[in-house]
Amino acid sequence: MLSGYPGNQLPKVAVLQFDKLVHTLMYGIVSFLLFLPFVKQFLIKENRFKIRVVIILFGVFYGGFMEILQENIFINRSGNWIDFTANSVGAVLGVFLAPLVLKFLPINRWLKIK
Repeated sequence: MLSGYPGNQLPKVAVLQFDKLVHTLMYGIVSFLLFLPFVKQFLIKENRFKIRVVIILFGVFYGGFMEILQENIFINRSGNWIDFTANSVGAVLGVFLAPLVLKFLPINRWLKIK
């Protein structure tokens, strides 16, 4: 991810709060990709809640860890709560949008799910 990339080398974008959208999209994509290995288990109703919770918790903790690293370790980066919130929102959106996206993509055929 771009979380560890030096801040002074990132492109400057004139759109206000554009980086929050990028945080949300990145963590949404990560959650979606983490969802894919669990597609078959997700078909069982009893597993749905657990799968969503685990993926969301991973995204939230990973996003928080990256913000801590940005604040304390990475060069020319600073962590903040708004970025952490955007990361968390992306993790939640990715998990809840994944089943909808899978309905429209032929991923079920690629994963050999009937």
